[in-house]
Order: sequence, then structure tokens, then C-alpha cells
Amino acid sequence: MERFPEEILGRLAEVRQIEVETIGRRTGLTRRATVWVVADDGVAYVRSEFGDAGQWYRNALVDPRIGVVVDGQRHEALATPVPDRALWDRVSDAFRAKYRGSQSLSVMIRPEVEPMTLALSPAR
Repeated sequence: MERFPEEILGRLAEVRQIEVETIGRRTGLTRRATVWVVADDGVAYVRSEFGDAGQWYRNALVDPRIGVVVDGQRHEALATPVPDRALWDRVSDAFRAKYRGSQSLSVMIRPEVEPMTLALSPAR
């Protein structure tokens, strides 16, 4: 998997939230959602807090070419499902470390949402 340049990956690792832009499955319109992002071993990950009911997540499964907006700058990205349970655990650990103390953390590390983890890579 290709990785974002260090400058972008560093910002993704630091910021509390990003926005993802997906194309609506039914409407064809661009939709934005605010999500948490973590980095592990040089790769950025996002997860749907609503499990497979999350609209942005469902859109990304149909069309993995998404926009990632960080610090007001949009970056073209690919969202790839992560099928590896061990990696889900590492991503959950990264969420625990980054968002420690957040009241919403428990939602993001529930076993039923772990499979909705997507790896982000730059689109070419």
C-alpha cells in the first residue's frame, strides 16, 4: 500500500478530526462527514462509528476514491477495507492512545465497529 507523504501523515496523526468526502450512492452528490483518524506504522486509518450503517462508510465501499480534508486542504485518497483482526486491534489501541479521555472513545473501539476500519492511501 502506498503511503501519504510524511508531512500529511504527520498531520493525520496529530489532528483530532478530519473530513472525508464521498460520493452518495444514490444521489451522486458529494457528501462530507467528520471522522476520527489514527496512524499506525505509517498508515492512516478511519473507522465508522455507526458500523456498516454509516453513510460515508457505505459510500466508500462502493467508490473507494474519497477526499480527505485536513487543515482545510483536500487530498485525493483511496479507502481500503482492513480484513485483518490483528490490525483492527492495533487500530483500536491507536484510538485509545490518541483519544484517551474522550467520552466517545468507547463507541469507536466496540467489537462490532472494528470490521469497519478503512486504511487510507494517496490516490494516483
